[in-house]
Amino acid sequence: MNIILHWFTTDLRLHDMPSLRSAKDANALLPVYVIDPQSEGDTMHGFQRIGPIRKTFTLQTVYALKEHLQARGSDLLIIEGPSEIVIPELVDIYGVDSIHVELPFASEEVKRISKVKSNIAIPIHHFESRTLFREHELPFTLDQLPDMFTEFRKLIEKSCGYAIQSCDDSPLPPLPIALKKHSLQNKMQEIENSWITDPRAAFKAIGGELEGLKRLQYYLADTHAISTYKETRNGLIGDRYSSKFSPWLALGALSAKRIIESVNTYEQLFTANESTYWMKFELLWREFFQWTLKKHGDAFFRAEGIRGKKQLVNHDSQKIENWRLGNTPDRFVNANMKELLHTGFMSNRGRQNVASYFVHNLQQDWRIGAAWFESQLIDYDVASNWGNWMYVAGVGNDPRQDRVFNTKKQAEMYDPDGAFQDLWLYDHMAKNER
Repeated sequence: MNIILHWFTTDLRLHDMPSLRSAKDANALLPVYVIDPQSEGDTMHGFQRIGPIRKTFTLQTVYALKEHLQARGSDLLIIEGPSEIVIPELVDIYGVDSIHVELPFASEEVKRISKVKSNIAIPIHHFESRTLFREHELPFTLDQLPDMFTEFRKLIEKSCGYAIQSCDDSPLPPLPIALKKHSLQNKMQEIENSWITDPRAAFKAIGGELEGLKRLQYYLADTHAISTYKETRNGLIGDRYSSKFSPWLALGALSAKRIIESVNTYEQLFTANESTYWMKFELLWREFFQWTLKKHGDAFFRAEGIRGKKQLVNHDSQKIENWRLGNTPDRFVNANMKELLHTGFMSNRGRQNVASYFVHNLQQDWRIGAAWFESQLIDYDVASNWGNWMYVAGVGNDPRQDRVFNTKKQAEMYDPDGAFQDLWLYDHMAKNER
């Protein structure tokens, strides 16, 4: 018997999964997802590392994966506990011969898998499934990865281009035997009951691979909204101003390769313009941050960032609290922060403004802002989040030190009639006036 344990971590899908394709000839496949308490708890800053909205969206995605696997004649074992204890137990219980898992880039995930490896005697095989390119496909070694995105983009476009294809879905081997361990069937319902979607949300995000593929179909073929993406992407209200792929992309419920492949198909069938190119351009930014994280590791989470630049910052608990809750003197910042607090989402335009305000106006430690985003965002991606915060703080991939947003001018440009600010602040202001 060749029994493979497939350890799902942050690629929670069945399409475009090299790890599943590689397991197609196994005698049996045991899909597993571990809810590891070590990745939760509170931060040193006094708030939850994973807030309730992000947690709910993640669990929606996990349970949707379970249902998708069941529809394919398989199942997903969902277990809570430290990975280094849970995975070795399953190896013994099911007589597992090898483990397939996504190749980790962030140091915390690397350490978690290393702990598991030290407690078992079978091989762990890693698969690259989060990025557009595998490391050996890059036109440079990781040590030679450019520090600037523009140089990275030019090298990629010249050497690799965007002729990207996702791998085919594969038939799933049967389960080894009936699942012996109790799977957490009721955890999703418990958490879902504590969260109701805010009616003001830009869009209703439901976790799961099929929902992600549905959004891809909606934004491309159904509405053709992609054809004006470059012109509308700085919007603030509504479900079509941007793709909104990021929540599913962040959890790997939607493959970056599948998005590029779909955009290429759209260009062949309908139109290729600046907007369709810009979608691929933005996905390349994501790619850049993934490889930058792998290259620099823990430097992503240090105050001086990957540039090693010392910064003088204050630590004013009241200012931090006011920013988190959207109670600063700046209406535009407040509106964006309240959207984040109540929906787990914020536009790209909003993120740049509130990050700049936190770092440059309030002069607080950028890592606290990044940690709050990590807690709240349903589309939290470790590389993109921390990479962008470093960028704004001047300790990342941007050599400029004056990347400061004038939030008043930004509001006048992108919310000239104040509709977005009124949407998120009206009830709050009315309550204060009563």
